[in-house]
Amino acid sequence: MKVIPPENYTKQSIENLLMGIPFINQIAKIGEDELDTLMEHSKLIELKTGEVVCRAGEVDSRYFFLLKGQLSVFPAHELDKEHEVNRLTPGQSFGALSIICKTPRTATLAVSANSPSALLISIDLVGLGTLEDLSVFSLETKLALYRTVVNNTRWQLEVYKMDYPDHPLTAKSKAVEVYIGKKNTLEELESLNKQIKKLTFIISEWNNILNPVGKQHQDRGSMV
Repeated sequence: MKVIPPENYTKQSIENLLMGIPFINQIAKIGEDELDTLMEHSKLIELKTGEVVCRAGEVDSRYFFLLKGQLSVFPAHELDKEHEVNRLTPGQSFGALSIICKTPRTATLAVSANSPSALLISIDLVGLGTLEDLSVFSLETKLALYRTVVNNTRWQLEVYKMDYPDHPLTAKSKAVEVYIGKKNTLEELESLNKQIKKLTFIISEWNNILNPVGKQHQDRGSMV
């Protein structure tokens, strides 16, 4: 694993790498200071085939976006092809659910066998603190993060819904409330936090029921 501080890249190179990530674009629209703060807590990571990004059972504060290459997802520490349950492609993210829910990683991710290398951006979210703590990340940045996580998690549940429209868990995911109050407030952040925890629990239930060992779910993301 090769860690590259963002300052080692030109500003234009960084922008070209990150322009396809909606979350980063949202932060840039909030303001240059917000983006600078995020970049201060970020690193670019290069890995080679088979190298592990994160392991199941770890407690970590890093939120990842895949920029180049492919990552294979494994339910535990078996990194052979037959145990691969998912594959991530550029633009996908992982790691936020375990950070927000304060739980260990639930999967191991490594550079796929057919991918010579992978490039990721790692954002250290240790500064999130409590919901009300705005000493490192502003309310606007936190809202952008939590909205992104909620949207991605609901999207993952929509995939399950299409495959299993009549399953009780599909109805359960529909019952998770959507915030309809005043936007850009701490109240919205609190609602998003509650949604994330409820949605994460439902995804855990799906994983326990499906137990997809040896079965691939291409491009579905992963709760890590």
